[in-house]
Amino acid sequence: MRQGCAILLMLCFVGTCDVASAQERNAGSSAAADNSADSKGRSDGVPIERVIAAVAKKTGKRYLIDSRVHGSVEIVGQDISTITYPELLSILLLNGATAVEGSNYVSVVPESIIRQMPLPQVTGKESYPEAQWVTTVIAVKNVPATTLVPILRPLLPTSAHLAAAVCTNSLLVTDTFVKVKLLEKLVSSLDVGSPYVPHSCEPESAHPPAIAAHP
Repeated sequence: MRQGCAILLMLCFVGTCDVASAQERNAGSSAAADNSADSKGRSDGVPIERVIAAVAKKTGKRYLIDSRVHGSVEIVGQDISTITYPELLSILLLNGATAVEGSNYVSVVPESIIRQMPLPQVTGKESYPEAQWVTTVIAVKNVPATTLVPILRPLLPTSAHLAAAVCTNSLLVTDTFVKVKLLEKLVSSLDVGSPYVPHSCEPESAHPPAIAAHP
């Protein structure tokens, strides 16, 4: 009797172990499947240096990459070998960087220092890629330029620049080309009313006027 009970207990223990092992195998298989699905559904992207290298090869230009510009980008529906320079600017813009063309190199720098870089100035009908950073002066005729700064400044990113020149009643703007053209349209819509005459900014005479001596 005792021997039969011992055999029965042993069979129950073996069956329990088999069930636990099967559960562990199933859990491991599910985790592996989830990891496999993640690897198929997501991509670590392409190092941004590779994208720049592909554009450099395509355009024949030499690039200098600031050490603070790094990371990966995920480009869907396009091979990096077909990326153009304007498209590269858009890719960099979304990753907090930009490129500035010089006489010898194209410098890839963080967007945060763009205001200190030598940027092209838009003075007329020049055309640049939408994501190209530029500088321009917008003349204001009918309202004080200073009143437009608090209205327009929230529309600009922190890296951009907007300031009013009081003497000439104009706005100095540094931003991407597409944003500069938008600001020009907004200023034109807000610049209404009677012509505004700015205060005189002529420097005062360095010498005070002579005082006539009393006889």
